[in-house]
Amino acid sequence: MQFPGRGLIVLVLPVAVAAVAGCSTYSRQAPAIREALLNDDYDRAIKAVDKISRSSSELLYCYELGTVLHEEGDYAASNATFERAEEVFDELYTRSISREIGAAVINEGIVKYRGDAFEAVLVNYYKILNYLFLGDVDGALVECRRLNQKLQVIHDAGETYFVDDPFLQYLTALVYDYGGEPVSAEVSYRASSQEYERAATLPAPPWLPCDAAENARGVGDAAQAEEYMDSASCTLATPGQGRVAVFVETGAVARKIETGFTVPIFENDRYRSEDEFSHELYNRRNVHYDHPVHVKYWLHVALPALQVDPPMPHRAVVRASLQSVNRSAQPAEVATVTVEDLDAQAQRAFTEKQPTVVLRAIARALAKYLASETASKKDEGLGTLVNLLGVVTETADTRSWTTLPRAIEMARLDLDPGTYRIDIDVTDPRGLLLVHQSFSDVTVVANGLEVRRVRIR
Repeated sequence: MQFPGRGLIVLVLPVAVAAVAGCSTYSRQAPAIREALLNDDYDRAIKAVDKISRSSSELLYCYELGTVLHEEGDYAASNATFERAEEVFDELYTRSISREIGAAVINEGIVKYRGDAFEAVLVNYYKILNYLFLGDVDGALVECRRLNQKLQVIHDAGETYFVDDPFLQYLTALVYDYGGEPVSAEVSYRASSQEYERAATLPAPPWLPCDAAENARGVGDAAQAEEYMDSASCTLATPGQGRVAVFVETGAVARKIETGFTVPIFENDRYRSEDEFSHELYNRRNVHYDHPVHVKYWLHVALPALQVDPPMPHRAVVRASLQSVNRSAQPAEVATVTVEDLDAQAQRAFTEKQPTVVLRAIARALAKYLASETASKKDEGLGTLVNLLGVVTETADTRSWTTLPRAIEMARLDLDPGTYRIDIDVTDPRGLLLVHQSFSDVTVVANGLEVRRVRIR
C-alpha cells in the first residue's frame, strides 16, 4: 500500500477530526430538535437544526428544517425548504457514489447524506399538505405528479426494498379527485389498492375501495367500480357531500445510534484481499478461542444500530359536529386507522443496507490499520499519528430524519355541506383521555376536500 507521508497526514488530521465533530454534533442535536418539538419550542428547534453541517448533510438539514417549519404553521417557508431538498435529492441521485468512496474510507459522515427512499417520498407528503393548507390546489396537484416521478428515480437507482408507497398513492388519489383529475385519481387508487395488497404489511384503509369505486363510476368504468365494491366494507358517499380527511401522526420514527464490535488480528494473519479478509474478520465476532492465540491488534469497528421506541397504546377517534344548522344533530364519528408505518419502513431500509454497511465499516477500519502498519515501518512517530487518525475518525454514521413520526393514522368522513367542529380524542387502553385537539369552523362544500393534521408525541 502506497502511503502519502507525514505532511499530508498532518493536513488531513484536522479535517478528519472536524468531520467527526460535525457528525457527533448532529448526534447531539437530533435529541435537542425532538425535545424542542415535543414542547412546541420552534425557535429552539430551528437553532438546533442550524447546527447541522450543510457540507455533508444539506439534505438532512432541509428535511429537519422543513418539518419544524411545517409544524410551526409556516407552510410557505416549509415548502421553500423542502423545494431545496428536492434539488439536493436530484443532485445526489444523478451523481456517481464512487466519487465519495475515498471519503468513506476516512469516515462515513464525510459522505453527503442521501437518506432512505421512504424519507425522500415523505417530502412530497408534507409539501402536498402545505399546499392544501395554503389553499393552493394546483400546487398540490403538481406535487402529486412529482411524487410519481421521484418514485421512478428511486426505482432506477436500485432501491430494491422500496417499490411504492400505498398511503401516498391514496393521498395523491384524493387530491387528484378533488382537483378535477379523475383519470389520474383512478391510476393512483389502483396503485394504492394493489400495493397495500402486495406489501401486506398494513391493511388498506376500509374506505379506500369506496373512494376508488366512486371515482371509477365518475369516469364511466362500471366494471372497475364493481370490482372495488366487492371488497368494500363501507358505503358510497351521498351525491353532493364533501370529504374531510384527518391525519394523525404518532410517536417518533426509529433512529440510529452508534454501536460496534472489536475483533482480533493475529500475528499469523495473511492479508489476501480486502473483501475476503473483511468477511473473515466479521466472522470473528463473539468467537471464544480455547487455545492460545497471538493477537497483534484489536480492530474496533463502529456501526449504526436502529433504536425503536415502543409505540404508545392508544385509540384515536375523530368527531365532526355540525355547527351551522341543527346543532342537536348527532356528530359523525370514526376511529383512525394506521395507513403508514414509518418504523417498519426504517427497519426495512436499515436491514437491506446493513450487510453493505458492515463490510464497508470493516474495510474502513482495516484500511486505517494497514495504513498505520505501513507508516510505522517508515517512521514510528508517523505510525502513531496515523493510528491516532484512525481512532478519532472511527465513528458510525447515525444520520437520519429524526423528526418524522413513527406512524401516520387517518380518518375519513363524507359529510353534508355545512360548517363543522372537528374533534380528535386520543385515549389510552383504559379509556382515559391522553390528547384532545379540535378545529372549529371547518367548512365542508359539495365535492370538496378538507384536510387536517395533528401530531401526537
